[in-house]
Amino acid sequence: MIKLAICFTNWGPYHLARLRALGESLRGRGCELLAYEVAGIERRYPWRVERDQEPFTADTFFADRDLESIPASACRGAIRSALDRDRPNAVAIVGYSRPESHEALRWAKRRRVPVVLLSESQRIDHRRYWWKEAIKRTRVEACRAAVVGGPAHRDYLVDLGMRRDRITYGYNAIDNAFFADRAEIARNDPNARERIPARPYFLAINRFVPEKNLERLVRAFARYRASVAEDRRWDLVLVGDGPNRAAIEAEAKKHEMDSFIHITGFLQVDERFELRAFASAFVHPSLMEPWGLVVNEAAACGTPLLVSERAGCARTLVPDPIGVSGARFDPTDEVDLAESLAWMAERSDSERARMGANAARIVADWGPDRFAQGVVEALEIARSVERSRRAAAAIASF
Repeated sequence: MIKLAICFTNWGPYHLARLRALGESLRGRGCELLAYEVAGIERRYPWRVERDQEPFTADTFFADRDLESIPASACRGAIRSALDRDRPNAVAIVGYSRPESHEALRWAKRRRVPVVLLSESQRIDHRRYWWKEAIKRTRVEACRAAVVGGPAHRDYLVDLGMRRDRITYGYNAIDNAFFADRAEIARNDPNARERIPARPYFLAINRFVPEKNLERLVRAFARYRASVAEDRRWDLVLVGDGPNRAAIEAEAKKHEMDSFIHITGFLQVDERFELRAFASAFVHPSLMEPWGLVVNEAAACGTPLLVSERAGCARTLVPDPIGVSGARFDPTDEVDLAESLAWMAERSDSERARMGANAARIVADWGPDRFAQGVVEALEIARSVERSRRAAAAIASF
């Protein structure tokens, strides 16, 4: 029987949806999923999730501590103890930067247990240094297969030495049905429109940090509003919070946009769902975004999309030609962003409805079942590669 161990830092709604689908898939094959969580709290993402009778064995290492307060040595020790106790015969690691991922990889390598890498890194995410890339290559080499989000993530892993035929898709998945159903409920609520802006609005959901590029979005929004007649101007709703909030609010006030930009603060995924349900378009302006799961959420709600071309999801969820599900833009170009806002606002209601329907159709292929399928396929590849390596080593020993 296959016992697959996987560890995330802190389970949010995305992680639980994926783990449930994977657990069910493995259980149907007579296998077991061991799902580990480093910390019960993460300050960066203060999610609240409800757990039930899960189709996997769950273990939280530090249930009452926040992730940011746990030393790397403690993370390494916790995953090592869990693996020694549970003795999985396959391991999936999330990226190659976290200490528990390093330790799980070392543990598996010592015991010749196949490893599947879950990765959402693109080459364009950061400036790359040769010595860091060399370290990554040694870690990627120790993995037998991988699951990634899309082509850009696959290509980067190939650059790091992973064979293309050992990489599957499906990592960046959300519970599409949850978002679609909640949006439909909100749209059928007779009181919901009283809780949203009176004018049409762009919606953006982000942490308020520099790489999310929200100050430039505010400036582009002001440029867009200045370019159209007053009776055709949309509002902007910013959902989120973070260290850049004061700067974003100052930028809005500087451009006299504070009456047209609505900042809600951080919201759980099921709070004020009417903001998602009635958004006229979703805009995601990030400068650096390995994927962008908030775009999946918007697509699942049937919302047309404006997405930074640097987001890992951009070409998957907003394919060519322009207007299928929305449009992509250069997040470093304020004029391009402003023109993209204007382009979307100039579309007819029927055009935007068609784009939203296309977005929902496209993202439907990237749900939890796709994640489970990708992991199972990668697991089969990893086990086959490990068997071949063992056989080759045995022959060489004669």
